[in-house]
Amino acid sequence: MTVVSIQVITSTGCILRNWSIISGFADTITFGQLFTEVVAGSYESAKDFVLPEELRNNRVLAEVSKTRSDFQHVQFGDRVVDITSLFGHYVRYTVIVPAEASLDPCASRSSEDRPSAFSVLMNSAKKLKLPQTTIPAKTKKEELFNELC
Repeated sequence: MTVVSIQVITSTGCILRNWSIISGFADTITFGQLFTEVVAGSYESAKDFVLPEELRNNRVLAEVSKTRSDFQHVQFGDRVVDITSLFGHYVRYTVIVPAEASLDPCASRSSEDRPSAFSVLMNSAKKLKLPQTTIPAKTKKEELFNELC
């Protein structure tokens, strides 16, 4: 049984689906069929993946590697079992986003949606903290250490 680790990104580098392990597919499945099944939610580990509607008709490239870098392009009609046995089990699909179109899901996330570093610090400062237990000091040096910490 072949097991692959799949990632789906856009051509601009936005991660749509981070690495997840896919197994239990037929030995005759191609890279195109595997991508279609992952998008359809046919595998348990990819059920929560939803390809954004505006990207569904875009061109997709498939790449394979033995590590999570240095990918080799493969054809959508190639069988997954044959190619992964030679080039590795990391499979990355890249959804091509045209430069003139503003379809990139990462670009649509504005900085207003994310909290600023200052607000994160302020919110964490307001949270209750557990009391710190101190070890009774036996010497003046330990007493000074407890006061500083």
